[in-house]
Formats: sequence, C-alpha cells, structure tokens
Amino acid sequence: MKFIPSFLSASCLISISLAALAQDIQGMSFSHQDWEIYCSNTGTCRAAGYQNDEASALEPASILLTRHAGAKQPVRAEFALASFEEEVLPESKVKNIHFFVNDRDLGVVNVDSNQLPLMGTLSHLQVNALLQVAAQNAKIEFKNQDFHWQISDQGMTATLLKMDDFQKRLNTVGAIIKKGQNSEARVRTAAPKLQVKQVKSANSPYLSLEPQHRQYQALYKTLISAQPKGEEVAEGFCEGIYTGDGQEPQAIQLYKLSNQKILATTLCWRAAYNEGYGMWVLDTALKGPATFVTETASDFSEGRIHSGQKGRGIGDCWAVAEWVWNGQQFVQTIDRWTGMCRGLAAGGVWNLDKIEAIVK
Repeated sequence: MKFIPSFLSASCLISISLAALAQDIQGMSFSHQDWEIYCSNTGTCRAAGYQNDEASALEPASILLTRHAGAKQPVRAEFALASFEEEVLPESKVKNIHFFVNDRDLGVVNVDSNQLPLMGTLSHLQVNALLQVAAQNAKIEFKNQDFHWQISDQGMTATLLKMDDFQKRLNTVGAIIKKGQNSEARVRTAAPKLQVKQVKSANSPYLSLEPQHRQYQALYKTLISAQPKGEEVAEGFCEGIYTGDGQEPQAIQLYKLSNQKILATTLCWRAAYNEGYGMWVLDTALKGPATFVTETASDFSEGRIHSGQKGRGIGDCWAVAEWVWNGQQFVQTIDRWTGMCRGLAAGGVWNLDKIEAIVK
C-alpha cells in the first residue's frame, strides 16, 4: 500500500491531482468544411468559421469563438469582415452593421475602424443567440444597407462538438452541442502557459561543410538516421534540392549551442512558396547520435529556431512554429495557425494556438 503523509488533506490531494492533469494537456486541431478549431496546451479552444468558398458572390468573413478551460467559462466571439476589392471603406458605410442569426436581427455590432478587415466583438446576447442554433442549421449574417457578409454553418456543429469533447464538457450543463444534466465539476481545468528559459547561443555558424568536404558524408548519414517519426515525413526526406538534373545535397551549417552541444542545419526541401531547413542537435564531436528537431525551419538566431510556412489559397495565411534552446534541448514554444486562407487579410487574422508559452 502506498504511504500518504498524514499532513496532506483530501482537498490538497485533489488539488495536486488536478494540477498534474492540467499540465499534461496536449494541443489538438481539427477542421471540417468551413470551420476549424485549435485547442492549446492551456486548455483554451479557438474555433473559427468562414464564408463558403464555393459561393463566389460572398465577401470574406470570419467568426472566432474562444473558450477557456474550466467550469462556467463563457464563450467569447470576435469577427472579421473584409472585401476582395476594397482596402478601406468610407466611415459612412461601416455604420449600422447588424448581426443576424436565422433572419433574426440581433442588433448593431461595433467595429474598430474603417480599415479592412473590419474587426469587432459580439455582445453576450449575440453570442448566446448564435450558440443556441449551433447544433442546427444556422444562417449567420452581418449586413447594412451597403454590404452583406455571411458565415457558413457547414462544419460548425462538428467543430464545436470537438470543443466540448476536448474540454470534457460533453453531457454537462455547460456544453455547447451535446448538453446534459451533469455539472461541470469534472470538466478540464486550465493549465498555465509553458514557461521556458532561453539560453542564448552563437548567432553565426562556426563551420559550414560543403558536400565535397571529407566530414560531410559521415555527418549527413548521422543526421538522416535521426529523421522524424510519423506521417508528416515526406518521401525522400532531406535528400537535397532538385536542380533539374537530380537531387543536389546542400551544405551543413554548424552552430555552437551550450553544454557541449551543437546545432546542425541543412536545407531539406523547397516548394513553390516555401522551403524548410532540417535542424538537429548533437555533441561537438559530431559522431554520436543526433536528435531531430524539425524539417520546416526558416531561420535560426541566438538559440531560437523559427518556422514560417505560407498556406495555399486566396489571401496569405501562415503556419508558425518556434523552438527555444533551454541549455539541454530545444523546447517547442509556438505552434500556431493564422486561419484558413479565405481572403480576409495578408497574414491571416487569428492566432490559433496548439502551444502557448512564456519565454524568459
């Protein structure tokens, strides 16, 4: 039988257990038709819906629903309204924009400025009206006498059901889609953001090995043998860049980290809009096993690996990631998507996180 010190009360044990559970949250993402959701390691979920891409007459529009983990947490709603043709609208034309759900006028929405996309927040009444029909067919519109925007309901129910499931609200009074009679006593509790202390490293490589260098082949084999596991690995992982005559190996740059470790990096792939560098950690002797970090890196500076990859579609959207050296290993501190490429704004409009962290 496991011994439990007598000075720990039952309430303390429950608190410790819940805290440990909260720390183990793994972020997730899901998309279905015109909606997507990202839930982070803090337990916060962000679900975004957009205009139907197949309806060419519809202007770009999106709603973002955010809910933190924990009992009795409200759903907050933000919106973004844009245009395929305009960048700025006259102030007179952004007045009196009303929010409608199933043709019910729920009143005026306030926008931050006349710059596109128009951004704002829905009221408590407007959010509740939207959530009440989230499990049904829903006609979601913003309009005034000059403009009309419509958010698709295709995929909304499935996406918000994922939110309920991730936050462990299914069959509780606080669920959005699958409501029940259970209290929220056992819903997922919120976890704090991951905290990582950055250890700065050299900003420039101390050595660059060209493919013809005598050490190149041995090091390259070491790196490739530590390739990532999982379905995300493309066939022909890091074989070099296609030049028209075949795959051409790329130089390997070596950076000094700390604790007798170095970072090895080489260009692994290149596509129409993006390219990705492979990053590995290994001992200064360059002979031991390597630890793979990523194959989607864009740059490295002072102990931080940054990745920015452009999505495909109308309007720029980005997948962003970052890893920070803590003196022992690289810890991922950002895993973010700016939302579907639906023409809202260059660079996207939302921060949809799977990992949230504080870097010190």
